[in-house]
Amino acid sequence: MNADEHEPRRPKVGLEHLTVRQDPLRVFVAAAAAGGADSVCVSVRHPDTHDPKVLRETVSRLDALGIPIAMGDGFLISPGAGLDPLRQGLDILADMRAPLANVCAYEPDENAPRDPAAMADLLGEFCRIARTAQVDVLLEFTPLSHVPSLAAAVALVEQLGQPNLRILIDTLHLVRAGEGPADLGGIDRRLIGYCQLSDGALESTGLAAYLEEANNDRTIPGEGEFPLDEILSLIPHDVTVSAEVPLRRLERAGVSPEERARLILEGSRRLMARVRR
Repeated sequence: MNADEHEPRRPKVGLEHLTVRQDPLRVFVAAAAAGGADSVCVSVRHPDTHDPKVLRETVSRLDALGIPIAMGDGFLISPGAGLDPLRQGLDILADMRAPLANVCAYEPDENAPRDPAAMADLLGEFCRIARTAQVDVLLEFTPLSHVPSLAAAVALVEQLGQPNLRILIDTLHLVRAGEGPADLGGIDRRLIGYCQLSDGALESTGLAAYLEEANNDRTIPGEGEFPLDEILSLIPHDVTVSAEVPLRRLERAGVSPEERARLILEGSRRLMARVRR
């Protein structure tokens, strides 16, 4: 047996586009490469993905680096909305050769009622369209959407019964929904299709603060209070784990995207190594 066979494998961790979302795609790709990301997620709503030349160059650069696009983000559904924007996103996804589309029924108005049932017909039809394109669909729950919790997501997925529909677990949204390892451990793990990793304080001061945290300033995994060890122990090993940690405070302090990605991915790998040892 070789000496290196005694060494534990480096945990695979991806980098989510939201982490460096306001920069050009080339900056995001450079940051992912600098941090040693094993995969990336790219938002189909980013302006660069609507420029065919830039998108081709991005995919070519990622291919050269050996970094696959694991998922396309930014598929938003809402009551009364049509399928055209979702179809356009699938066209971009095909150009990116990404196998997963992440759907969120985004609703940031804290006074708006949450109605998962209102999403059923649209989500079901999108799953059928995505299946013809050989794309699997992820449903992202968050209190900032019409599917506000893991429990609501499980109920909707089971109601629809679509073979290409699973649930995205975002550790921030799980905690802000008032759920945790016990809730995650109580579901069929085959429903879990992807995990976005970040950390934070256990308590939040309200929906507005949570919205700011989600979009702009999360905590590097392992540096906050979330029960990430327990959560990650329940994520199947074949499911992609990808860090989604926008750090506006460091950006404003002049820390480069490459250095931010390095800090985020190093923290994520330390945590994953501890959990999976």
